[in-house]
Amino acid sequence: MKIINKFFIFINFCVLVFFSSVCYASGTTLTSTDSSSGSPTVNSEAAVLMDAKKGNVLYEKNSTKQMYPASTTKVMTAILTVEKCDLNADVTVSYWAVNAVPYSYSLGYITPGQVYTVEELLNITLIASANDAAFVLAEYIANLDNPDYVFETSETSKNAFDESIAKFATMMNDKAKEIGCTNTHFVNPNGIYNDNHYSTAYDLALIGKYAYDNDIIKSICSKVTYNLPKNEFHPTYNTTNALLRSNHKYYYEYANGLKTGYTDAAGYCIIATASKNGIDLICVILKGEYLADGTATRETDCINLFNYGFDNYKSVNLINEGDVVRTIDILNGTADTKSLEVKASSSLNCVVFADEVVDVTPVIQFSTVLAPIAEGQVIGSITYTIDGESYKSDLIATHDVYSSNVMNIILALFAVFGVLLIIVTIISVKKK
Repeated sequence: MKIINKFFIFINFCVLVFFSSVCYASGTTLTSTDSSSGSPTVNSEAAVLMDAKKGNVLYEKNSTKQMYPASTTKVMTAILTVEKCDLNADVTVSYWAVNAVPYSYSLGYITPGQVYTVEELLNITLIASANDAAFVLAEYIANLDNPDYVFETSETSKNAFDESIAKFATMMNDKAKEIGCTNTHFVNPNGIYNDNHYSTAYDLALIGKYAYDNDIIKSICSKVTYNLPKNEFHPTYNTTNALLRSNHKYYYEYANGLKTGYTDAAGYCIIATASKNGIDLICVILKGEYLADGTATRETDCINLFNYGFDNYKSVNLINEGDVVRTIDILNGTADTKSLEVKASSSLNCVVFADEVVDVTPVIQFSTVLAPIAEGQVIGSITYTIDGESYKSDLIATHDVYSSNVMNIILALFAVFGVLLIIVTIISVKKK
């Protein structure tokens, strides 16, 4: 049986080679003229504008300069929270989670001993930029394997709290590396100033992109207000993101997230997101300030960059989910099933200059071309390459293809003949 299986693997390989020689095509024709309206005005110290879907950088200023991220840090805390926690789980607020927040830093006005769900704490953390709520989440996540961690005011519990925050920071740094960050180091979950707590505009854009792909975080960060009746001290929380507030002078109608930040050392920071005409953009601003005329560069730089992106780039649809890419004949399929349509499993879009004409012939590759094939089975891929970037979708079968015993015999004979021909050729060469 093993010999037979290997034999048909060999046959499949031979047929794949045949397919690759007759039906794969690739090529890209790009006609473009950069007619952008010039570089946007950016007054803040560092900035990045990124395509949120693919991660291409559309604009940058000091994008790899090591800087303080302030409360944009909380986006990473949110990522770990949604990936590691049951959002409905109850969490008790510890004494040190509240009292470790330095004076003048923003609070959610939660008190030790109160019980909230993870989801409630996450909303408070992201919408109101509550440093105490971020500490509660970090301590909870660091002790998921130790549910009996202490809540007292003792020095022992303070040491345990510090150890928990250090453990959570290690988790943050590991996740940052996984995402692709190369110049980021966290020491706390909320961005409270520490000389060894830093990132870059580019790394924060990567973190923002990763968070933007999560529907839970994306939904929370788009909220303007959040109500929590159980908190008698502060039942309603308002977003710190002026771009989302319709009654604010810096309201931006296409904005839909993500997180602001501020400390004296960091200045005014933000990871902002916006969507328009099929384009999703991420804008990171670090060390913004208020100019002499009262202009807030964090917000105006975001608006300038978003307008630059939407005015000078467009989203091009390459293929839609479910589009039939090709019809192929499965050589050993039965007569009534052998004709197989293969379709794209996902839609593909790219962001290019607004005046760029994209004419792309994709590369189509098959990994399986012999029956049996099941409906929905991945049998290959389609890849578009544009400006050096690849856009790839799986190809799946639209129906079952059953194996024909007669065709299997014919293919087997064909393979045997091929092997014998190779052997005869080798022997002939050796005799010469």
